[in-house]
Amino acid sequence: MVKALQYKTFGKPDVLQLVDLPLVHPKADEVSIKVSHVGLNPMDWAIMGNPEVAPNFGVKLPQTFAYDFAGIIDEIGPEVTDFKVGDHVFGTTMRGAATEQLIFSTKERGLFHRPDFVEDDVTSTLAVAGHTAAVALRKAHVSAGDTLLVGGAAGGVGIFTVQLAQILGAKVIGTASDSTADFLQDLGAEQISYGPGWLTV
Repeated sequence: MVKALQYKTFGKPDVLQLVDLPLVHPKADEVSIKVSHVGLNPMDWAIMGNPEVAPNFGVKLPQTFAYDFAGIIDEIGPEVTDFKVGDHVFGTTMRGAATEQLIFSTKERGLFHRPDFVEDDVTSTLAVAGHTAAVALRKAHVSAGDTLLVGGAAGGVGIFTVQLAQILGAKVIGTASDSTADFLQDLGAEQISYGPGWLTV
């Protein structure tokens, strides 16, 4: 048996329950992942608390909580060629990630090899927040010499946006509370406080 964090009804965090699930062996194109870390995002709580929105994400109760993960492959199906036992991986799955064992089909998108220089606690945060930041910068066509204003720069997506924008050569100004000013400065962004004084045009 393996442990998983699930909800059987929609609601606030108190609907979450730790349950026992059977250990599953991967099918031909699947891998079994021993999950070490789970990344949390605002969407996790929003989906769990909103039965009208949840079906849009394929949620069927009972649902395993959270979507981003990192871990190590401990078993593979006979048709798997891109991964092997012992590989460190990370990704996202709409079937839920807060479980000791995750079965993932290699025909699906969303499973990646972890770079050797990055630890699981970092890669478990990449799939939703990191991807959102990368897509936003690409859609905005940010390039060297640009000045970019990032709202909520010290938040999950904001942190990635600040760093990726600088890799692209942009100057970054970030709105955030004063308590995060030093943190954003360490990331290379100029922090501007929330509050009165903003001019909207």
